[in-house]
Amino acid sequence: MTVPKVRKTVRLSRPERKERTRGDLLDAARRVFERHGFHRASLDQIAEEAGYTKGAVYSHFPAGKDELFLAVLDRHIDERVPTYAATILAQDSFEASLRAIARHLVALGERDPAWTPLLVEFWTHASHNPQLRDAVGERNDRQARAIAELIDDLAERHGVTYSLPTVEVVRGSSALARGMGLERLIAPDLPLGASFEELFVAQMIGLVRSAPERAARVEKETKR
Repeated sequence: MTVPKVRKTVRLSRPERKERTRGDLLDAARRVFERHGFHRASLDQIAEEAGYTKGAVYSHFPAGKDELFLAVLDRHIDERVPTYAATILAQDSFEASLRAIARHLVALGERDPAWTPLLVEFWTHASHNPQLRDAVGERNDRQARAIAELIDDLAERHGVTYSLPTVEVVRGSSALARGMGLERLIAPDLPLGASFEELFVAQMIGLVRSAPERAARVEKETKR
């Protein structure tokens, strides 16, 4: 006679339960925000999606929907930046790295097409509230600087520099990616991925100045 195994119930500590609940709420919030948009999404919908009460939402995010979206945005940044690093540094040449980044961004947009319009909606909302605008700006700057560090590593590897501060190069390429993401909303059948790759590579290479060329220019200017 086979004695059935008794499955042990793992009891979570209070901090572990709290962290799990927070994670569940963030997962649900992202799904609901992307499904309905920021303004049409409600905390009731998010609580129901997560399987908790609305009180649980306020327990973790007492400031309400704005605070909840900022937490979703924080997680998004924390998840996205490491994937850029793996993509950038896995290629042999500078242009191959740029094309890999472009294709990676296109794949992310195709896999999650609702994110860009959702982000733009929240940015527009935040722009009317100085405190919220600053909070969004801090996150956007943090993400841009993290990616800029990766681009700096790539440039150093291939002996190039940029004619603009790297963080501004990243802001420009990010704006291009967001713009093409919005284009996809009304023109989903156009080959926007291929167009974006060529535009992205042209923009990034156009802002590059090779290290030897820069040294020669500086030397020439100092002799004047």
